[in-house]
Amino acid sequence: MRRKHREDDETNIDMTPMLDIVFIMLIFFIVTTSFIKESAIDLKRPSNNSDSPPTEDPPQVIVISIDDKSSITLEERIIDPEAIGANIETKLSEDPRSPVLIRVHNEAENEIMLRAVDQARDAGVDPKKITVARWLVGKK
Repeated sequence: MRRKHREDDETNIDMTPMLDIVFIMLIFFIVTTSFIKESAIDLKRPSNNSDSPPTEDPPQVIVISIDDKSSITLEERIIDPEAIGANIETKLSEDPRSPVLIRVHNEAENEIMLRAVDQARDAGVDPKKITVARWLVGKK
């Protein structure tokens, strides 16, 4: 007689050896991993004492504006492109820490902007203290 195979007899796979291998690998990777302690920057945080006045006045910003017609303005007066350096030197004599902000309209000539940056450098302003910002007033 023939034996009938039952459908409900399933072969079982023993998972114990596989779990042993996984745990051994996990332990291996944990042990061999090198942990690096990253160096951090020490920051000096300001104190919360609002009683003490600030020790130093912030420097006055020298603002040079170049409009859409490439005319240059310093403190609401129009100056010649060749006189930018002399005007910056005059302002720096009042406060040598002053940064320079050059505001340039999007439609202004780039040559005027570059001339202003060069003259600011020639006047003795640290290149890190020169900022050029583009601005655009509503288009018609």
